[in-house]
Parts: sequence; C-alpha cells; structure tokens
Amino acid sequence: CITDINDCASNPCLNGGTCIDGINSFTCTCVAGYTGDTCETDINDCAPNPCMHGGTCTDGVNSFTCTCVAGYTGDTCDTDINDCDPNPCMNDGTCIDGVNSFTCACAAGYTGDTCDTDIDECASNPCLNGGTCTDGVYSFTCACTAGYTGDTCSTDIDDCASNPCMNGGTCTDGVNNFTCACVAGYTGDTCGTDIDECDSNPCMNGGTCTDGVDQFTCNCADGFTGDRCQNDIDNCASNSCMNGGTCIDGVNSFTCACAAGYTGDTCGIDINECGSNPCMNGGTCMDGVNQFTCNCADGFTGDRCQNDIDNCALNPCNNGGTCTDGSNSFTCNCADGYTGDTCGTDIDECASNTCMNGGTCTDGVNQFTCNCADGFTGDLCQNDIAECASNPCLNGGTCTDGVNSFTCTCAAGYTGDTCGKDIDDCASNPCMHGGTCTDGVNSFSCACADGYTGDICDTDLCLPNPCANSASCSPVVDGYKCICAPGYTGQLCEIDIDECASNPCLNGGTCTDGVNSYTCACEAGYTGDTCGTDINDCDPNPCMNGGTCTDGVNSFTCACVDGYTGDTCGTDINDCNPNPCLNGGTCTDGVNSFTCTCVAGYTGDTCTTDINDCDPNPCMNGGTCTDSVNSFTCACAAGYTGDTCETDINDCDPNPCMNGGTCTDGVNSFTCACAAGYTGDTCEIGNINLLFLIMLNTKNIIDLCD
Repeated sequence: CITDINDCASNPCLNGGTCIDGINSFTCTCVAGYTGDTCETDINDCAPNPCMHGGTCTDGVNSFTCTCVAGYTGDTCDTDINDCDPNPCMNDGTCIDGVNSFTCACAAGYTGDTCDTDIDECASNPCLNGGTCTDGVYSFTCACTAGYTGDTCSTDIDDCASNPCMNGGTCTDGVNNFTCACVAGYTGDTCGTDIDECDSNPCMNGGTCTDGVDQFTCNCADGFTGDRCQNDIDNCASNSCMNGGTCIDGVNSFTCACAAGYTGDTCGIDINECGSNPCMNGGTCMDGVNQFTCNCADGFTGDRCQNDIDNCALNPCNNGGTCTDGSNSFTCNCADGYTGDTCGTDIDECASNTCMNGGTCTDGVNQFTCNCADGFTGDLCQNDIAECASNPCLNGGTCTDGVNSFTCTCAAGYTGDTCGKDIDDCASNPCMHGGTCTDGVNSFSCACADGYTGDICDTDLCLPNPCANSASCSPVVDGYKCICAPGYTGQLCEIDIDECASNPCLNGGTCTDGVNSYTCACEAGYTGDTCGTDINDCDPNPCMNGGTCTDGVNSFTCACVDGYTGDTCGTDINDCNPNPCLNGGTCTDGVNSFTCTCVAGYTGDTCTTDINDCDPNPCMNGGTCTDSVNSFTCACAAGYTGDTCETDINDCDPNPCMNGGTCTDGVNSFTCACAAGYTGDTCEIGNINLLFLIMLNTKNIIDLCD
C-alpha cells in the first residue's frame, strides 16, 4: 500500500498562495500581484511604465502609484492641469494653457504676464515739438504747444495763411509767428509803414528833399548839382591854369596852385632862379624852369662850384705809392722796389744774375729768390747736399754719396734701392693643397689647410676614406670629420639613427623604424605621415537639411537648423505637437514653423484674436455695435430697429393724432397736423368757440344748399 505524502504540509506557498498537492510535488495558485513557483515574487506593476508625461512609478502589490511632475494629474498622470481655471489674465486677456504654466494674450493696450499693466503709449514720446502726452488705453492724446496742431503736434500752423503782410510784402511762416520781407519803400511788422526817405536828410549843400515811395528828389541850391546836390559845379573845366598849374575849384570861382618855377594868378610867369647869383668861384649861372645850372671854372666842381677838385681822390699811385695833391695835378712817392710816375714799374733785382751752380733767379718786390738745381742748396745755391746724411740705406746697407743721389750696397737677404725689401722665399708657392706660406729671412714655413699635413702640406688625411656607410670625409683642423649619410651617426657614421626614438607618431600611432625614415600605423580616425590629421568625418557632409557638421575623432555631431532633429537632422520636428492653434484652429506643420487655419470669427498667427465684426461699424443711424464670435449685435438708437438699425420705426402706427389729425412720422417722434378746431401735441384739445363757428358755418352752408 502506497501512502501519498502531503507536499503542502509545510505551507510552501508564500504571500497567501494556495497549495495544491501532487505526487511528490505541489502547485501554488498565487494571489493577485505575486508569481513564482512558491509565489515568492512580487509582480512589478511599474514594468510597462504606466505613468505618463515623466511621472515616477512606485510599485505596490498588484498595484502602482504615480507621482506626477508639476502640471499633470490623474492615476497615470494623463491629465494636463488647466492653469487657466480660474482665468488669471486681467483686462479681458485670453488665457492659453501650458504645462504647469499659462500664457496671456493681452487685449490691445495691456501687457505683462497677466495683462495687468496698461501700456504707456506716451513712453515713445509720440507728441512732437514739445507737445504734452496724456496716456489712454491703447491710445494717447497730445496737448500741443502754441503754433503746432495735429494728432502728434507734427503740423506747424501756417501763420501766413491770413496774408498778414501788406503792400506786396512776402510772408515767411515761423512757429506761432511770421516774418514779413517788405518790398522797397515799406517797413513795419506787416509792411504797413511807408519809409520816409527824406528822414536821413540825404540832400547836401542846402538842397531841399521831396519824399516819394522808395525814392526822394533833391532841389539843389545855386552852384550845386547831382542826385543829392553833392557836386560843386566845376569852375576849373576851362583849364584856366597855365604851365602845369593845378586848378582848385571854389563856389563860382577857382584858384591856381602853380607848378614849381612859375607864379601869377594863372601861373603865366617863369621865376628867374639866377637872380640871387648862386654860382661860386667864378662859375657862370644858366636859368631853367624851377632850377639853375652852374658852369664851373677849372679846378672846381659842385652844384654851385663850391668844391676844389681832389686829384688824388682816384688813388692814381700804384703798389702802395703815396699821392700828394696839386693844383689840377698830383705827385707819387713810390714804395721800395717800384718806380715810374704812378709807381707802376717793378725794379728787376735778377738783372745781376747772382744764383750759382745752375740755380734759376725769380724776381720779387725789392728782392729775388734762387731756385737751386737738384743736389744744391743755400740762398745762392752755393752748397752741395749730402744725400747719405739721413742714413737712407736700411737693414745694414752701406751708403755712397753722389750729386743729388746715393747708392746702397745691401746686406745678405735684402734688396731694393734702400735695401728695404726682404727677398720673398714664398714667391714660388712651395706649400701644396692650399697651404699658407709665411716668408722668413732666406726661409719659409707652411700652415696647412684642414685635412693636410707635412712641411709642404703634401699628405691627405682622408685617403683612404675612414668613414663608414658611404659617409664623406671632410678635412678639419689637425684631422678629419665624417659627414654621415642621412640616417646614420657616430664618429665614423657607424650607428643607424632610431627615427622612432622621438615618438613621432601622434594620437596612439605605432612607429616602425627605417633608414633615415619611419612609418606610422595610425589608430582609427587619424591619418597622415605622423597620424596628426584627424580624418574629417564631415566630408562629405552627413548632416541633412542644412545641418552644421562638427567633426570628432572617428565620429561627427550634427547641429540641426531650426525645425529639424535626429543624428543627421533627417527628421522634421512636428511644430503642430502640441497644437498651437487656439479656438478650434487647424494646424499645418512646416519647417520650424506652422500655419493655423482659423475657424470663422478668429484670426492671428495662433487664432488668438477674435475678429472685430464691429469694425467697420455695421450699425446704422447711430446704433451701438457689440462684437461676438463671427457675429455682432446692434443696440439701436431710439426710433430705429432692424439687425443693423436700418429701419426707422413708424411712430404714426398706430395713429396717435386724435380728432382727425394727420400724423407725420419723425425719428423717434411724430407731428400732428390738427383738424380745424383742435390743438395740442395729439390734437386732444378742442376750441369751443371755434367749433361753434365751424358748426354754424356748416349749418349755413347746408341751408344755402337746400
């Protein structure tokens, strides 16, 4: 007999699960919210992210709780809280709800977050020319200063409009004033005054002035003429003054101012200047016009022959001779060495020819000079010159004297006229291969060029070539130097240079050494000999729709133009989500823009503006219009009716006039033309006497007809 063990005896099902026993097994039926073989696992009700709009989910048992971000509410944060309820926008502003925010579309004339601020239309100083601005709601009023008018005081009032300038004057308008430019002859603010041209007494010399318009006339006294009587009649016109005399006009007379040498009323008499005997020392006088001339006796001169002539005045004595004046003559006392009447002859001191040994004599003033032949000296060239006295022979040479000459016998190793020249032992260029020769006395020494040695520099240090790896051997001081081929170093160029030692490969590149070269294996995203060039991942440009590409290392980033998004700016942003069109408007998406098709009665970019159906005013006859959405209502003035107050109410229907009166309709009024015998606004008053007469006349008429 087999006994089934109750596998549920140990209550293996957790968290309230129900255990169902099996054969060597059990099955747990879990309560809602748990799972697992033993119901040990709490089901994560937050796994499908039930909380919308960024809400935070907190898991419970078979439940979850959403903590919403500001602006949203509801079990799953699906409801946008209406921040426009109650309406925060003042002064008829329209509220547009946002997420945890609102925007007010203000009525004309208001601004601010809640449309609480009346826009100061005076802030822009619209009133010109000093006008004072008074602010209103979406309006302003200008109180203009004197002289200006218009809504903004922009119009200068034309003060010339009334033609204030008289007598043809020209008016120039100013600000609250005018200026008159008067025609000639008139003056005054309005050119109303005729100028008195005689006021300045323009007539001269006793003339009488008669005033006219912009002119005057002078009646001149006797002896004067001219527009202003300014001209004395010229009594000199007949040229009465003779011999160059100057006529001075007087009133009905003239006076002659005579030229020098003449006299008389008309300057007709020549004055005799010789009458006073002006010529001295026997000179003869000759009369002229305003002058005289003296012919002087011999030995005298001057305008009046007053001066004795000085015969020494012209310095007739030459070469320092002294002059003694005589009567119409002179005598010269000559200086030493000169002779003759005027001392002009030099005495020849060389006439005796006193110079010796072939010397040449040169005459001087009261002296002579001997120019000696070569080898002689002295005043008379009497001395033979000793040419060896100055020891002219150098370097131990022996001197032998001659006439105007000497001879040197040189010591060994020297040559030349004065033994001053060392014989040049370097003249034969004994130093080889560019060596420099230094001369000695009967010897030389060689300074060898780099790379050579020996007494005459005949040994080449670079042969054979000691340098390795095709290096060049170059001579240097006291030796040689190896000039290495590219890629090698060392004293003999025996070492291959490691070009990778300086780590030339940038940005993680791997270096491989060569001879005078290296090769870089670059990391991804780099290129170039040294991996120094970042590969331009923006070429060709991967960014679409005008996006700007910024290169990275083996990557790129696109900065999209407004209206696009995505890694390559390939996605057009839906500007209609959320819908910006208010009041039932339909949104059409564009690139970084949208277009709203508004329902009837609204306009504006986002359909925020209720179209004013009252502009222009459809209500006639003074009716007041009240705007609605896509409609209006007219409140008619008294006496009118109809949708647009177009109908004049007939105040005669029913007829208010009594006793047969005739009604004439007016606007919100009527007039009664009363039948005979009645009066009053509605003919309600009867005149008894008049009615009696009417009745009597009516009876008489009836009797006559019978």
